[in-house]
Amino acid sequence: MSDLEVALLARLLEKGQCQEAKKHQVLLERFRQAKWIEPSTRLNAWVMRPDARAAVCARLDQLRPAWREDAQLLRGAGLDPLNPAHWPTAAALRAPPSAAGLVHRRTWNAATSAGSKSTSRIVVRATLTDDWSLRGRVNCRTMLDTPEGAVDLHRLTQQLTEFSIPERGWRQCRGLLGEVPSLILTVENIGALVDITLPRRTMVLYSQGTAYQAAVQLLKAAPEAQWVHFGDLDPAGVTIAKRMARLTDRPLRFYVPTFAWEYLRRKLPVRRAWRNCPVVHPLIEKLVAANAWLEQEVFLLDGRLLGDIEAFL
Repeated sequence: MSDLEVALLARLLEKGQCQEAKKHQVLLERFRQAKWIEPSTRLNAWVMRPDARAAVCARLDQLRPAWREDAQLLRGAGLDPLNPAHWPTAAALRAPPSAAGLVHRRTWNAATSAGSKSTSRIVVRATLTDDWSLRGRVNCRTMLDTPEGAVDLHRLTQQLTEFSIPERGWRQCRGLLGEVPSLILTVENIGALVDITLPRRTMVLYSQGTAYQAAVQLLKAAPEAQWVHFGDLDPAGVTIAKRMARLTDRPLRFYVPTFAWEYLRRKLPVRRAWRNCPVVHPLIEKLVAANAWLEQEVFLLDGRLLGDIEAFL
């Protein structure tokens, strides 16, 4: 509780008052018994007694001897010493951990802030990674050019059913070698990755949810390949395609199977409303009007899907 108490005492010194809050109840009762605070004329608020400043400073000195310097360091980093969540960062500001090379983003955040999910304000000289892993399948002789030699993605697909490239490994690659796919298909769901039948010279990449950074990297390495996004026919699927198009500087191509009309009876209510859909297609317009969506998996076992995708080649 010390960070909470430090922040609350710092607030009393700086503002002269504080608001009642459930998380403050035990501390406020202790401060009241010590005669440091008294009720304010404002509802659910307390003010510091004029004669309590020395005692409050003494308590802060006891809790955190360098609290004055730490408060200045926090403010210099754009943090608020009146926020208890920011006090754990002070130690890292005084002596930032050494980091070089590649460091996972959450490792750095945990070492220099209130937790792995908090954004660190400490300047880092290392390269922070998200450590994504790019999963895909390919049916032509596409290879990765790595410092240790060429890695045959086609052979990996044949041997293991798919290939996987971690971000740190990708950062060492110099690009693609061999036969570049004519078509790269990005898919939103794992079922589509593993079950879709691919035409020749086609690669499929997994680009789940917002974790599409990995697929973006490979698309940038194959500018001559066509790209089509095959996702759920819903607002989230369109948003993923739109972002990938922007990040790869490609025109937005969102795949709607030609036979999708036959599956309209399988539509579901949307979880997130359609807004300003950039995909112009009669079936999408019908889904927008009905506030509905179709999941991509309903098409995967339809025998017409392979020929439909081949039309892009």
